[in-house]
Amino acid sequence: RGRVTFLPPPASSRSQTPAMSASAIARATACPPASARRASTRVMCRARHLPTPPRAASSAAPALVTPSGARLASRADPTPDHRAFREAVLSSLPEGKLAYVPGGTAQTRNGVEGNARFRQEPNFLYLTGVTEPGYHALFGTGSDAPYVLIAPRQPKELDVWCGAPMSRDELRAFHGADIVYYDDEWDKALHAVDALEGQTVFVPTHQREGEEAKAAPLPNDKDGMFLGLRAEHTALTMALAKHRAIKTSAEIDCLRLANVVSGDAHVAAWRHCAVNGGDVFEFEVESVFAAETMRLGLRHLGYPTIAGAGRNAATLHYERNDARAAAEDLILVDAGAEYRGYTADITRTFPSGGSFCSMRRDIYDAVLDVQNASIKEMIPNTHYRLVQELAKTRTAQRLIDLGLVRGRAEDAAFAGVASLFMPHALGHLLGLQVHDVGPDGPVPETLVPGHVVTCEPGIYFVDGLLGPAFEDPKMAEFLNRDAIEKFSRVGGVRIEDNVAVTPEGFENLTTCPKTVREIEEIMAEAKH
Repeated sequence: RGRVTFLPPPASSRSQTPAMSASAIARATACPPASARRASTRVMCRARHLPTPPRAASSAAPALVTPSGARLASRADPTPDHRAFREAVLSSLPEGKLAYVPGGTAQTRNGVEGNARFRQEPNFLYLTGVTEPGYHALFGTGSDAPYVLIAPRQPKELDVWCGAPMSRDELRAFHGADIVYYDDEWDKALHAVDALEGQTVFVPTHQREGEEAKAAPLPNDKDGMFLGLRAEHTALTMALAKHRAIKTSAEIDCLRLANVVSGDAHVAAWRHCAVNGGDVFEFEVESVFAAETMRLGLRHLGYPTIAGAGRNAATLHYERNDARAAAEDLILVDAGAEYRGYTADITRTFPSGGSFCSMRRDIYDAVLDVQNASIKEMIPNTHYRLVQELAKTRTAQRLIDLGLVRGRAEDAAFAGVASLFMPHALGHLLGLQVHDVGPDGPVPETLVPGHVVTCEPGIYFVDGLLGPAFEDPKMAEFLNRDAIEKFSRVGGVRIEDNVAVTPEGFENLTTCPKTVREIEEIMAEAKH
């Protein structure tokens, strides 16, 4: 129920299977057909690619394939340095103060039906790396100030049901804390950080999407010891946003791994649709994606999957995923898995039956052209909002080229016509939250090395936007209504990649294929 943490087994009991590097695994993989090779050059090698050669004779032993457990256990997965994060954030605060950061709490299903899937509060995860619910962290600011981890005390009778928790010493060693107390020992925890009455304690705020930021409450300890402290909610919040916005190399490695696995899962969903002739339900696509990410070792998704077929792709945050797709439909899938809390955020749009018709191909290629041009502009010292405005103008030009919009692209974009077809921003910061934090909010002002941002242009045919625009004389003069109504059955197309800004320029972390040729070749091969 979220409180049991498993330590790695001692070295003597671990599998003796030697670790295999990525290059060694790749050398063990047989060469696929040329078309598959082109489509998979950026995709991580998987166990199902490893063939079993035919036996030379009936008495020959079968060839061995590396077991999936050994392969996943030997993968050199990255680990963020949470100690370094703590030191950087706390050193930016005035000395002689306190900082209190609460973790998240477990949520039950309907009160009595076990716990819902728990995801740690991002600021707490960033500073501690603790993924279980019910923990708190208390820090002093300044040199040699301790990190005190407060753990939930599990009632002894729950050991039978939940397993015995780690001891105090095991928790301290596993999580890198200086001191560990339980949540009925707040007096000891405050004494450990030399708390004084009237002392300032920095407490972060947390903002849920669509809600105003709220300050985390101080612990409601039975002795009321926190009542004598003065809570301050701005300084720590801003320090966390500043540091979380600039990713370290280890954090980018986490996002890179999440992207590789998520990209493979997107391709698995295409193959599923192809072998079923495009006659699938949206929830099948969602389930194939989730199953593939879990099979590849990433057990959690970063956000609810969007799988919208046909006209449903025009609903930006469509999550019903219960409609049946036709072979000619495009399916828009916005889905990403997370690794150590760092989530990929990838969107791909593909033909359910495996082939783009000319009309759908035209819209798809228009969006892909806008994305490719925008990614090239995501370099240091570039104003991100300028990249976004250029993307809107390019979108307007492509709509003009397709005969959907009239006039000059600059005039159409200025009048808001492009926003009728792309009613969202070009992207946002990415990290421990799908819309990650930064000093300027989730959309940065100026790109700097260490930023990881999404690039997600789209063209959608949204009745709720186009209907009123047709009746607005200022908008209607730009719109070719007959052509738009013909194209409206496309629904929508979005293509989304995750881009790391580097000192030299940029790196696209998203490895999933995205050209029409790549998608159609992969789906054609899946049918045979």
